[in-house]
Amino acid sequence: MDGNGRWAQERGLPRKAGHEKGARALVRAITELNNLSIECVSFYAFSTDNAKRNLEEVGNILGIIAYFLQNEILPLAQKLNLQIRIIGDVRELPTQLAKIIVETNSATLNNKGMKVVLAIGYGGDKEVCNALDIIIKKKDFLQENTPITVEELNNSLYTVGLPNPDIVIRYGGQHRLSNFMPIQTIYSELFFLDTFWPDFDIKQINEIINKYNIITRNFGGLNG
Repeated sequence: MDGNGRWAQERGLPRKAGHEKGARALVRAITELNNLSIECVSFYAFSTDNAKRNLEEVGNILGIIAYFLQNEILPLAQKLNLQIRIIGDVRELPTQLAKIIVETNSATLNNKGMKVVLAIGYGGDKEVCNALDIIIKKKDFLQENTPITVEELNNSLYTVGLPNPDIVIRYGGQHRLSNFMPIQTIYSELFFLDTFWPDFDIKQINEIINKYNIITRNFGGLNG
């Protein structure tokens, strides 16, 4: 969900205003995507690389995330029966935000509607390292000396139990995935938009879905 800061700067506003507008776009996007009967949607809200920005900006972003999780996202999830799943390393996040994340995950665990994945404090490289660490420790405990399988890797990722993304959309004009789900996106269809995230428009999503629906996906095989 890129381009919040640039959206604000183009309008002569502080970058914080862009992050607030981006958070409101997230609430709008969840609501409108739910109307499309999508099974699962993921949002890359704050990456491990974002943490390298100056302290004021990082504080602003994390504060906005904490506020919107507690006051906007959770009430929306309860209203629409959404299951919120927040992935990432909460150990690297402020204590209050980590507490809100745990509460949000727990409060919506048994909801049966659309699954909403929020990646906060997330880095794909760290996710893979964490998964390998889990597998190695398990094999040591069980005294197994067998090669790691793809199934073992998938079952140790943050996203275990969730479908891999069919579509990945990046806003803000950049043409890269920036450490987002490197394992899960190996067969995703990629779409890059020049639109800044605060200007989210469901019409663009419908256009992308229509394009996706006419793509032949062979997953490395041959059709017929």
